[in-house]
Amino acid sequence: CEKAKTGPAKEGRAAGVNLYIKNLDEGENNNTLKELFAPFGSITSCIAMMDEKDKCRGFGFVCFNSPDEATKAVTEMHLKVVKGKPLYVG
Repeated sequence: CEKAKTGPAKEGRAAGVNLYIKNLDEGENNNTLKELFAPFGSITSCIAMMDEKDKCRGFGFVCFNSPDEATKAVTEMHLKVVKGKPLYVG
């Protein structure tokens, strides 16, 4: 999950619609987070926030190219149980 090249968006930020994801399992990482959300559209960036021991801190961000893709991801994934935990997607 690399940051996309910035276009009209602010300097240093990926273009698109950024979603906040929480209640992630500690085993998640950037790659698994991207795999989880890839079916909903073109992801411009994603990051799972990690602690000093390389375990997921339980939240992350996924940025979609368009609002429609982000809306679809929220509709399908909010409260979906992944690894025994209901995700918050917003």
